[in-house]
Amino acid sequence: MNQQMLADLSAELIIKYYDNNYMPFLNHMDDDALWYGPAEGQFLRGRETMIKAWNAEEHELRFSLGNMEVTHISSHPSFCNVMMSFHVTTHYPDSEDITLSQRILLTWCERNIEDQSGSKTKEPRILVCHISNPHEKHDDDVIYLNNFHEIWHNCKSEPLHGKRIHFHGMDRSDYFILADTIIRIEAAHGAKHSIVITTEGELEVMSSITKLEKQYGKLFMRCHQSYLVNPAYITNIRRFRVLLSDGTELPVPEKKYTAFRDKAVKKLAIIKKRT
Repeated sequence: MNQQMLADLSAELIIKYYDNNYMPFLNHMDDDALWYGPAEGQFLRGRETMIKAWNAEEHELRFSLGNMEVTHISSHPSFCNVMMSFHVTTHYPDSEDITLSQRILLTWCERNIEDQSGSKTKEPRILVCHISNPHEKHDDDVIYLNNFHEIWHNCKSEPLHGKRIHFHGMDRSDYFILADTIIRIEAAHGAKHSIVITTEGELEVMSSITKLEKQYGKLFMRCHQSYLVNPAYITNIRRFRVLLSDGTELPVPEKKYTAFRDKAVKKLAIIKKRT
């Protein structure tokens, strides 16, 4: 099995899952898979059992996924463990929002799958899904936690949205970062790699700042050969300097200052209209 492919697939399935599109996730479950839910005592066995449980769950919940870290490891060609960590905000019908730190372990295995013609092909299936941050379970909770009191964060917030960028980290992890949370990107190690600074922290990634500019030039602006900035976080532009909302001040070369300023003003006007 291709471990990197499974890591990317795991992230894709979980992102769809929290967009209330859960069938792709369940369809990748093994026939005899095990699912350990986020509440104490939540345990399901078998894909058909899971599908019945999810179909029986009625809710009006919406979810927002924060930045995701994905790490994979394998000790055998036919098995692969994928660990994901991220923040997820549940938006309740009464306008209450609750954010929790989520950790999910998926164990993938290789299975012989027979199609309608009788031909068999080897396909990856999820053997175990373990959500490892348990909370007190209530009797009326089947899958989703509608009634629990251990709240880490409780405030009204807008759902996260926008483009999610896939970075390969220097620590061999994969990161799926919401572009809206990226404040700036800095060149590192002689511009061979980059440091991505987000509202949640920073991470070092494999891509060069030049490559990232080519890929995401519509999202970020290059104010200097060593920096890309998210125009949404620009608070002030003055002679040869740009100030960001986190207090960082970056240089703008004199020859590029006027063009950078004019482009930033246009982008900020577009952002203001959207909000």
